Amino acid sequence: MAIAYVKKEDIALSFENGFAQTELLPGTYQGGVRAYRCALQAGASVTVQTIPDSIQVLCLTGGKGAVFAQQVYAVNEPAVFIADPHAVFSVHAATAMTYTLFVVHQAPGDLARYDAFHLCLPFFRPLSQGVEYVQDCKTEHSRSWSLVPTKRLCRILMGCCSADSTVSNVPEGTIEKGHPSVAQWNVTYGDTDMVLNVDGEEVNLKTDDFSYVEAGRDHSLTTIPGKKLNYIWFEHYVLEKDYLVSYPRA
Repeated sequence: MAIAYVKKEDIALSFENGFAQTELLPGTYQGGVRAYRCALQAGASVTVQTIPDSIQVLCLTGGKGAVFAQQVYAVNEPAVFIADPHAVFSVHAATAMTYTLFVVHQAPGDLARYDAFHLCLPFFRPLSQGVEYVQDCKTEHSRSWSLVPTKRLCRILMGCCSADSTVSNVPEGTIEKGHPSVAQWNVTYGDTDMVLNVDGEEVNLKTDDFSYVEAGRDHSLTTIPGKKLNYIWFEHYVLEKDYLVSYPRA
């Protein structure tokens, strides 16, 4: 099966002291990235410890609250937080909150690159403050924003996409040839009703569903006609060395 995904209703969350965490799609990627769905009940907090040789990335897509790191970051809209790998941090929920946590193991080459150059951490960015870009694989009524550009944080890069087909009433979004250099995960949020197609296989995904696209597979993420989509894409270069390779288009 080409598609790896999990629906929101199939993500089992067991709360303890107002916090729940469960791994998403374990075993689908062997390159050092693991993903977790986390939830906080209103008024609850969780302190997150450092993990040796790892970077922790939070996609904060549901609810309002704050992240406490070297400073306080108010979460009033969907946002991305990337922790300082050497410092603990905590998340406090003013309302019920949902976020997806990526834990990225840094191989020796990654650690060397990180020591040489990296995005200043901790890093916090509301999605509304992303840098908009255009790309030829996007349809007319779709928009994309960069959150973590290539080479700013070792093998990690991130962005977000939205599309609206309420006017066109045809599928809108991303239709992309496979990218052999990066694996991709998709975190849906907001008003989303879309189809993920990977190598001809399709699945309907909605808000808070989660999916993974193996490097190199052709894929598209497009709205159901008359609907919208919103998702954060998280990508990881699959090669530890010489990973910034350009592949000519057919």
